[in-house]
Amino acid sequence: MTLFAILAALLWDLVHPLRDPSPVQRLLERYTDWLLEHMNAGATRYGVVAWAAAAVAAAALAALVGWLLGELWGVLAWGWSVVVLYYCLGMRQFALAVEAVVHALRQGDLTAARNHLMSWRPGTAQAMDEEELARSGIEHVLLLGLTRLFGVLFWFALLGVFGAVLYRLSGLCRERWAAEPSFCAFPRRFAFYLDWLPARVAAFSFAIVGDFEGALACWRRQAGTWGEPNEGVVLAAGAGALGVRLGGAITLPAGQLLRPELGCGAAPTADDLEGAMHLVWRVVVLWLGVLGLLWIGGL
Repeated sequence: MTLFAILAALLWDLVHPLRDPSPVQRLLERYTDWLLEHMNAGATRYGVVAWAAAAVAAAALAALVGWLLGELWGVLAWGWSVVVLYYCLGMRQFALAVEAVVHALRQGDLTAARNHLMSWRPGTAQAMDEEELARSGIEHVLLLGLTRLFGVLFWFALLGVFGAVLYRLSGLCRERWAAEPSFCAFPRRFAFYLDWLPARVAAFSFAIVGDFEGALACWRRQAGTWGEPNEGVVLAAGAGALGVRLGGAITLPAGQLLRPELGCGAAPTADDLEGAMHLVWRVVVLWLGVLGLLWIGGL
């Protein structure tokens, strides 16, 4: 059931990509913003309660609905899993944005490429040159692959709809409450733990479907230099698997941001940005193959 729910959700996302943000995303963002406004009293414990009211409550509700539908008819519970997974994913919308950036870079239209890239992170690409746009795009693809694809699929495979919703809502709380360090301390730490294993499984998967030796070497030598450990693992392994350089100095509206260098090989191009998206989808195929073998073994 898990394998076919994932296949159905991915196919649905492929045929009808979610808008960014989707109506469900907007609703959840308003809810988390409301919790921040009404529960932030300047202490970590209030953030714990707010996170539980957002992530745990929503995950438990999704699981309860699935259980009740399963009591009526198993197919209804499966359909509910597909719907929940579809709204937790949404990677296809970013793949379309990648295609737009790649097309603009190949046409030499840096203004269009910046505009498409800023649809992911408004304002960040205003001063970037061609190499920086490709580099930043690859980094976004790899990190979005973790938060909008690999992490969701990993926890769905382990815990069903409860795991998928808990993962996505924990990440949303971390994003929406980041400006309040004390209030966000627990959600940020919990989201880090939820990302820990998926990030490393994804990094090893990059090695399998890409340059194996390059991915493992960059992971081992460079991941620890990145400020956020899970991101460092994904970016270093992804850069090594693609054979490109990521990180390093990047131009933002406020000036240059100096970051550790990751990866090896040449500076990235539009072809490498397209290759990063292909790398992510090859990992998805790999994971589906593993789940298929487990399903066949259970027959």
